[in-house]
Amino acid sequence: MNTTTHSTLVQGPRKIRKTITQFEQLTRLLVLPFAFALAHVFPHWLEGMVQVVEEGNMHRFELLDVTEENNQKNDEGAYVVKILPCKDYAIVCVDLFENRGLSYGDEIELFWDTNSHNFKFKLIN
Repeated sequence: MNTTTHSTLVQGPRKIRKTITQFEQLTRLLVLPFAFALAHVFPHWLEGMVQVVEEGNMHRFELLDVTEENNQKNDEGAYVVKILPCKDYAIVCVDLFENRGLSYGDEIELFWDTNSHNFKFKLIN
């Protein structure tokens, strides 16, 4: 059931593949480019959830590390915030960085799971 109020066609999850930057390692967050969030995350959220983030507040969710299929790990303290003054967003996920040992240069995949309503993360290298 689609409970969003957006009128655009909502497609399934799209993965973003990215390399961890020094900024992301130091701040323990994953940057979500504005265009990716707008096209592949926000259409699956209720309008009120998007508005909370747009107003400068955080939205908490579950971030599931699916790198190891038989040993999936959950970062329940993760949340999305808007990065000011730019238009991008960030997933603040200190536990993920510490538990997975993420560092500068690591390649990852990230996507919003429309079935479980959470972000899923996978370490590629």
